[in-house]
Amino acid sequence: MKKIVALIVVVLLVNAAKAGFPIGRGKYLIVPSYNLYMAKGYWDANGNYFAYSNNGRFASHYFGLYGGIGIGEKLDFVGNISYVMQRKLETGSSQTNSSLGDASFGLSYLLNTFDYSKFLTVTGSLIVPLYTNDVNKTPFTGFQQVGGEIKFTYSGSNGERYSNTYFDINLGVRQYFSPEGPTQVFGDALLGIPLDEDNKLTFQLAGTKSTSTQTLFNPNNLFLNRQFNYFRLTAGYGRRISQNHQIFFTLFTDVSGRNTGKGGGGAISLVAEL
Repeated sequence: MKKIVALIVVVLLVNAAKAGFPIGRGKYLIVPSYNLYMAKGYWDANGNYFAYSNNGRFASHYFGLYGGIGIGEKLDFVGNISYVMQRKLETGSSQTNSSLGDASFGLSYLLNTFDYSKFLTVTGSLIVPLYTNDVNKTPFTGFQQVGGEIKFTYSGSNGERYSNTYFDINLGVRQYFSPEGPTQVFGDALLGIPLDEDNKLTFQLAGTKSTSTQTLFNPNNLFLNRQFNYFRLTAGYGRRISQNHQIFFTLFTDVSGRNTGKGGGGAISLVAEL
């Protein structure tokens, strides 16, 4: 039972929110990850799907390094840096743009605990672009805008009554500091099912709605678009490989959207507790 609870805590820490249960005073968490996203078509502003012409497809390779430091029993410093490679391919044509991506730095604070099995956390972060978009290099890496984010996380274990399943629910808003924004509202809900003391399955629903005064849509430069929305489904598997290390695999697919690519992909991440 104690090992099951420990697995739950780690999964809550490395979910997309990278939050849930405090890291602990003087402790560290490091999570390197790789994420692949591929799209062969896109949804327009009315939700109609169109395949890229000339056998076209879009691919994004994301390499991230997330870290957290326990400042106190309830307060953690968290941050993430990334390297991104975007590719737009067509028959006889290829465009590639690689660079550092957005970095984020912030504080995560435990607001409350409920029966020592459920936790409410708030995280505030500053988003800083580590790149400059070049009109001669497309697809773009991102918005190239400083931004801020605040996110609330409710997570915990359902106890023995539900075979020690666990959950992680996030709701937040992200604002980029430019006249055109965008403002993004996002949320996700994860259910985790331990198979035994070392293995677990996860299932997640996630969505984002981005609004902006700039409504133009360019399907060939997806990360330039500021007004869009999408809904995504994700399934994952995690395994403990040592006392302080775990590995996670996930697969995801976009199921609906507007002004965005229709794609899917997968991710792999390694969790190290120090």
